[in-house]
Amino acid sequence: MDMGASNIPVTVVMRSYNDAALLPRTLAALDAQQGVEVTLFVYESASSDASKEIFEEHGYDYIRHLAPGEYRSSKVLNDGAGRSRDELVAYVNSDAIMTERMTLRRMADAILADDRTCGAFARQTVRADAGPMTRVDYHVAFENRQELGEPAASWMSLVCSMLRRSALVANPFDETLTFAEDAVWSQGMIDRGWRTVYVRGAVAEHSHNYTWEERYRRTYGDAAALARILRHAPDRSYLSGFLIPYLKRCLRDLPRLAEVGRLAAFYQIPLYRWPLMLANFRGTRDGWDFFNRETEEEGKELLQPVIARPE
Repeated sequence: MDMGASNIPVTVVMRSYNDAALLPRTLAALDAQQGVEVTLFVYESASSDASKEIFEEHGYDYIRHLAPGEYRSSKVLNDGAGRSRDELVAYVNSDAIMTERMTLRRMADAILADDRTCGAFARQTVRADAGPMTRVDYHVAFENRQELGEPAASWMSLVCSMLRRSALVANPFDETLTFAEDAVWSQGMIDRGWRTVYVRGAVAEHSHNYTWEERYRRTYGDAAALARILRHAPDRSYLSGFLIPYLKRCLRDLPRLAEVGRLAAFYQIPLYRWPLMLANFRGTRDGWDFFNRETEEEGKELLQPVIARPE
């Protein structure tokens, strides 16, 4: 492929669920991308708002309407790449609004510049309504990503990202996972000698102010999935495995709140961080037990531990 002025063909796989309020902006930003020729695949997960109508008005190259309960992220990601005819496959969530017109092109150039680069991912910025602690988490995850340390700093976020299709087809996402499949896949590829690239100049607006229950559920699922690649058994002590790390994290949050200009919200730290750290502790423990179980249940599809979504 020519990395010069000509457009680079990219298949965009967009996963959608009840994002009608943001979807017009997401699609307008997609249409405004420069330096790429986009083929749009949509996976619409039984939205109950106007998402389906918005996609019909906008148009697409392929759409799959998933029945309620059918969606599993890893299977959708693999299916989208499998259907693509392009070597570059971008994943853009239906609520991820690309705020730079060269976002897709910059990720494409980063991948094509090195034959051993399997993927690239964009910087995410928070929405105007993002709460103070949400701003802290995104500040660490994207503005000061080095704080995550290796290998976590090299794990991709698929919210706005791009992968080399040939590498993905040969090494698909683990379909036993329903959370953190991007991080687990990234580590597996790094272990095989590939690399991922964080592209700061590729930018997407994306953030959520999750409830207590949502924070717990999502963090538990991520932790359980990441236990798949854990090298050592987790600490099962509530004191050293949960309480002490919780207190340390709360203390680290104070200067981060100052950095994002929200120090006055310091009182929010303990209640915000509690479900996240508790879910991480329990999810890691349960995921380790699941992935290191001694026997398989014959004939049954075994999926990672999760907290059921409230009805």
